[in-house]
Amino acid sequence: SHEILSAAALPAVTNARATDDYFHGVDQWSVGHTAMYYWALNILPFKDGFYSSSLPQVGGQTVGPETSPDRETIMAALSCAMVGPMDGIYLLNKTRVMATCNAAGVVLKPDRPVTATDEGFRRGDSARPVFATETNVRGWGAISYVFASHTGEIVPGDLDLKPSDDYLVYNWYSGELSSMANLTGQVELGYEGHAYVVVAPVVEGWAVVGEVDKYVTASEVRVVSIAPGKTGPVATLKGVKGESVRFCAAPAATLVLECQTVKFPGDGEQKVEFGSREVVV
Repeated sequence: SHEILSAAALPAVTNARATDDYFHGVDQWSVGHTAMYYWALNILPFKDGFYSSSLPQVGGQTVGPETSPDRETIMAALSCAMVGPMDGIYLLNKTRVMATCNAAGVVLKPDRPVTATDEGFRRGDSARPVFATETNVRGWGAISYVFASHTGEIVPGDLDLKPSDDYLVYNWYSGELSSMANLTGQVELGYEGHAYVVVAPVVEGWAVVGEVDKYVTASEVRVVSIAPGKTGPVATLKGVKGESVRFCAAPAATLVLECQTVKFPGDGEQKVEFGSREVVV
């Protein structure tokens, strides 16, 4: 604690490790509680290096295998700090690692590090393994990300919202869309036994979920702005040469996800309009 406080006063210090040694701590993946402390000091909480695949890592400091590589990767991405997969050669899971970044390797971060939600403290259960963060999209509002380890218990109070608030909930694993009223405390779990959802505001009848192939679906690295259009939302996106981006939104009335694929012939910006099923260049 003394070392962190002293280091935080130095301009060169931007990150500090917020977890136990990988594989030596029971909850070494969990950055959410320490992140509250670090973020108040204006430094980012990075998660220790991790294995991105569940393959045995023969020759590594520990062989493993990692049983929850998705959880490791999601928490690293949501930390807002560096993402450090440390798999051996030919053992890294490319699909999982690329879900954290754009094609150039720039991490798609939320606006602030993931932290334990106030709901746990209100319940007197500060160890509740539910963590949340968000991206504030210019012209549209806050799109939130909520992760729950080994439990599907996510409720509107985790985002200081009410069941009656006009939001849609996207289950990152199942692809299911539902209204906030259906977020009653049991979200369908993914293949590792964890839950991860994107909570998007409804604006003029539409909710923008974003880039559903990435853990942070509406990072400012990708999304410049979103505004209501004639037929639906119009999103201005950033990309790099050769990149293909699948970006999704849904009408609240139908809960049917509409996805547009935007290709970038060079570095720059493109617009995508929903409702018309046409990409505007």
